Amino acid sequence: MSLPIKKLLLLLFLLPIICPVALLAQARLTTTISPSTIGKNETAELRLMIENAHQVTQINPPSLKDFLIINGPNQESGMETNNGVTKQYIGITYQLQPKAKGNFTISGATAVADGKTLKSNRVTIQVTSTSAVNNQNSNSTPFGGLSFFDEPVQQTNNRDLLIKKGENITAKIDKNIFIKVDVDKTNCYIGEPIVVTYKLYTRLKSESNIIKNPSFNGFSVIDLSQPGSSFYTTEKLNGREYNVYTLRKSQLYPLQAGAMELETSEVENNIHFVKEEFLKNHHINSNDVLNDDAIAGLPTEAVQNEKITLQSKRAIIDVKALPEINKPASFKGAVGNFMLDAGIEKNNFTTDDVGKLQLLISGQGNMDLINAPEIKWPDGIESYEPTIREALNKQDVPVSGSKRFEYSFIITKAGTYTLPAVEYSYFNNSVASYKTLTTKPFVITVTKGTGKAAATNSLSGKSGKEHFFDAIFTNRFWIIIPVALIIFISLFFWIKNENKKDTATALFIKERERKTEILEENEIPGNPLANTEERLIQQDSKGFYEVLNKEIRNFLAERLAVSVETINKKRIAEELDEKGVPVTTSLQIQQLLNDIEWQLYTPYTDENKMQEMYQTANTIVHSLYPPKH
Repeated sequence: MSLPIKKLLLLLFLLPIICPVALLAQARLTTTISPSTIGKNETAELRLMIENAHQVTQINPPSLKDFLIINGPNQESGMETNNGVTKQYIGITYQLQPKAKGNFTISGATAVADGKTLKSNRVTIQVTSTSAVNNQNSNSTPFGGLSFFDEPVQQTNNRDLLIKKGENITAKIDKNIFIKVDVDKTNCYIGEPIVVTYKLYTRLKSESNIIKNPSFNGFSVIDLSQPGSSFYTTEKLNGREYNVYTLRKSQLYPLQAGAMELETSEVENNIHFVKEEFLKNHHINSNDVLNDDAIAGLPTEAVQNEKITLQSKRAIIDVKALPEINKPASFKGAVGNFMLDAGIEKNNFTTDDVGKLQLLISGQGNMDLINAPEIKWPDGIESYEPTIREALNKQDVPVSGSKRFEYSFIITKAGTYTLPAVEYSYFNNSVASYKTLTTKPFVITVTKGTGKAAATNSLSGKSGKEHFFDAIFTNRFWIIIPVALIIFISLFFWIKNENKKDTATALFIKERERKTEILEENEIPGNPLANTEERLIQQDSKGFYEVLNKEIRNFLAERLAVSVETINKKRIAEELDEKGVPVTTSLQIQQLLNDIEWQLYTPYTDENKMQEMYQTANTIVHSLYPPKH
């Protein structure tokens, strides 16, 4: 039986399964705001969440005319699994500051998902005249352009706000306001997390605005929850008390070895000093002015404003390469501490059924970069690309949770088959050694079927709703037959295209040896990223990510001597490994492809990432053209 016919039969008998599942997982759009009551100088987080949508083509936020958008829109997406139920989501968040006090209703947002228009609920927020500046429970994430107003720490004597005649203003500013970078470690292995925090320390009254956030080239980045625009903590440093604002806090996973530099953060500040000479000449008690909001009421000649830009120091992280000694063949870059579990849906079935093998990797580490384990399928078993479900807590350091890989396979001949044990290796950075996990083998008995495909249960069993839909579709052939005819006609043309692809693939295989030699050449023929570079110059963000995705995949297909129609992340990883390309380069490529998919998948594209991603792609291109020896 040819491969296209097998796929056709698989689609036909999966149809009654797909229909009820699609009905159970309806896409929906919701709006939430937190907190629902804030002070007039505080901020709230507005979140638009789309769940269970396969393709989102447009998100229209509600009118926010009564608010200042301090930060956003910021994007997030992923999957959550709870009690066996998996939800796919896309989130857009804004950090809002009200323009006035009162009660406000924010109308529902709209979105276009899976060809349908969705509308969300309304939310209300109350803005009071009180301010809770020490509230530290905000979950905003300042990625840039953040503004806030620094209130002085309540001390018995705020003498730092006074400026004397002839006093060295530069020295006074340097002593009382600065940016400090904290890293939890300066030495680590590739894939081992580092927590870096950029903080603004101040004892002065000022308006501050982040004008540059650090870029983390060479790292996979997860931003942790941050305090918002008007929230701060107090810390003592060298015996002096400061207001401390967290500018950015991230966990970083290094992708390459060497001395990695963390770039600077820059904050523009408009600082307000009170002239001591003016207070003396007008017989004003300085304590009366400095202990409340009286500075705002002083005349212009009583206040000296200084505008400065603060810059943090550069931090250097010494990243060690993973050891080559005792590195297992099954190691693909996982760093941390993990467990591996395996299960099979059933050990006895017929040639009409689809088998399912599940592998669950759980633990802590660089889980964003974990790929599907490699399975050596026996002859006679045809497998398909695994579906991946993840339940990750990215606020943990390192990231914790699990990734579930479900492999579907079919067997067309009766007999007894053994699925061999699966190996998965990782590097445990806490003990600086490799560990290999192994599942048990599974023995499968397959009997000859009737030729009629039958639906199979999931590993966790059917729910009550699934049984309900099974009952509805017991007499469903009057639905399936016309649908099957449509599928037959569509697949007739699909099979013709598949045959063309097979011919193209055969030509690639014949030229594989010749094209592989290109990896040893020194000069790059032309610029593989020429169109991407053009979109970057034009600042065409949407076109940039689309062209970058196409050009980097075309480049990898040409360099690895595979058909561009068959290239995917798994194939790329296998080909790179076969050619001896370092794991760090492979991980960097996987991370770039993930970042590109993120930008293409979400409705909003991030212009700030264009330069960084272009540089990463350019580095990859040059790394695959090593100099001659």
